[in-house]
Amino acid sequence: MNMQLMPTRQVHLDFHTSQYIEGIAEDFDAAAFAETVAAAHINSMTVFARCHHGYLYYPSKVFPERVHPNLSCADLLVQQVEALHACGVRAPIYVTVQWDLYTASRHPEWLVRKKDGAHHGGAFWEPGFYQSLCVNTGYIDFLKAHVAEICALFGGAADGFFFDIVMPQACYCASCRAKMQAQGIDLSDDAAVWAFGKESIDRFKLDMTAFIRERNAECTVFYNMGHVAPSVKSCAEAYTHFELESLPSGQWGYLHFPVAARFARTLGKDCLGMTGKFHTEWGDFHSLKNLAALEYECFRMLSLGLGCSIGDQLEPNGRLNAATYRLIGKVYGQVAVREEWARPSVPVVEAAVLTNETLLGDRMTSEAVKGAAQMLDELAVQFDIIDWAQDFGKYKLLILPGDWICTGGQQAKLDEYAAQGGCIIACGKGGLNAAGAYPSCFGAKWLGDEALYPSFLVADGALAEGLELDNEYVIYKQGQSIAGDGAAVVMLKRHPYFSRESGRFCSHRYTPSDKGAVHPAVLRNGNVILFAHPVFDQYRANAPFWCKRVIANAVDALLPARLVRHDGPSTLSVTILDQPQKGRMNLHVLSYIPVRKSADIDIIEERTVQRNICVTLHVPQAIKTARLVPSGEMLPMEGNAFVIPEVDGYAIVELAY
Repeated sequence: MNMQLMPTRQVHLDFHTSQYIEGIAEDFDAAAFAETVAAAHINSMTVFARCHHGYLYYPSKVFPERVHPNLSCADLLVQQVEALHACGVRAPIYVTVQWDLYTASRHPEWLVRKKDGAHHGGAFWEPGFYQSLCVNTGYIDFLKAHVAEICALFGGAADGFFFDIVMPQACYCASCRAKMQAQGIDLSDDAAVWAFGKESIDRFKLDMTAFIRERNAECTVFYNMGHVAPSVKSCAEAYTHFELESLPSGQWGYLHFPVAARFARTLGKDCLGMTGKFHTEWGDFHSLKNLAALEYECFRMLSLGLGCSIGDQLEPNGRLNAATYRLIGKVYGQVAVREEWARPSVPVVEAAVLTNETLLGDRMTSEAVKGAAQMLDELAVQFDIIDWAQDFGKYKLLILPGDWICTGGQQAKLDEYAAQGGCIIACGKGGLNAAGAYPSCFGAKWLGDEALYPSFLVADGALAEGLELDNEYVIYKQGQSIAGDGAAVVMLKRHPYFSRESGRFCSHRYTPSDKGAVHPAVLRNGNVILFAHPVFDQYRANAPFWCKRVIANAVDALLPARLVRHDGPSTLSVTILDQPQKGRMNLHVLSYIPVRKSADIDIIEERTVQRNICVTLHVPQAIKTARLVPSGEMLPMEGNAFVIPEVDGYAIVELAY
């Protein structure tokens, strides 16, 4: 709660502009620019010092040759910052790092090199500026001189720096090879080379932030690599905050942001979500996102306690597109009257999903974690995503997806957590160590991968509630063979007659159940439940309802008094944010449904209205009143339950205690 709080309504104004276009920023008008921004309820806008093409947008005295050759408004960046400040809008400054076509074309010795000596990224005759530059070369001297000039140009008026494309690389350039050899690193050891690359990028961030602090003690600093994961922890002190780039119509998809947000918000720094106004993604100049989609994306950020950032791209003429800012204004106008019930706040959670992303720098979350996040959100379970080094004791329930393999002292930590009353749900190989053993708290033995699969859950017992009893439900993905070693068998499975392989098969997809012997499918040892199958991977792959049903039953068995339950559809997203300084919790309810109308991206065209949603709470505080905000409509409470008469896309219920 004492973290530095960022402005909640930001625009990230891309300006990657080709040298083959004349009259750059010729139509820029500072007054019109400021008026458009202010009218759209924006309170922060990231503007460009240097773009991926490698050009500068201010009158550089140190690097005059790098100023865009066709820049009509010579002091564009200066005028932008001054205009924004004049209307009370923050203006952090964008600096590209690893992508810079001007530099890459003129300094091949600064390029990241692959093992075979070829440079990283595309060929120079292909469209694009994706050749990566190495921060272990003389390039760092240019970067520091460039940043120093920006600091000198703006002094204390520089609100912040947004450094883009800052990610670890396995680099074999002459400089990296020399440094690795001096450290005794075996260049044929891929893992060691990657670790050196990670250490190099961490050192760059820490060094650059220290360099900035010598010139500006207050500005914000962020380094972007398109994803925020455990890898940032080793250099977190270089950041003032996190911005979660996640355009759902681009490479990320709608599930990436809530997964990244649930992890990033545990790191003790303020976070902004970042989407875009584009129908597809960056560089889609002449498109507008559907209003309902942009609402959903920004309201989703608020509902998880984050601020909002919307990506736009300034056209070469320097004039903001009026329709774009009418769209942004419609959304940010709604954010402005709701943000006080989201920021600052503390998420109220009962569970945590353990991610297997490593400190060495995974770029995206695993499908297993995504499947778990999707399922738990549909079940209204309140959860974070954490790595193994974080505090388990904050959570009543830990979820171990099927790919969460234990190393080091992780099993001992799980045993200690369970001994202190913590609950665990593990799937497949989740919790196994390299020797093929589960933690002792599981009370289970691992017998190896299933030899015959897919196998079939027998719908019987408490975990089968809601399924057709005595039916068999296929789990398509290969599971594990497990046996109780103190744990009780609470659900069974059967095998197929044989696996589908080579010339031995039956029908179109898989061989059916042999209706024969049964084998353990789910074990329970007190407060630990182990599934033989990678249920969350399976749900991410094709969302069988029976996977969600058995997990829901397992969660209910371990947490009978969940923080929140509702009788609405699974498409509702429900979160709780606590604001103890205001004596209230706030229930955020979203009702938007992405639809795969195209081959590549999910589309939201309209809000989905839900009526008479009954909500039941089991929160630590005694709730005195419930009211819809910002309208102020009081909701009668019966015990710990109330009814929301209508959710028109987004509803917030203030719960005073």
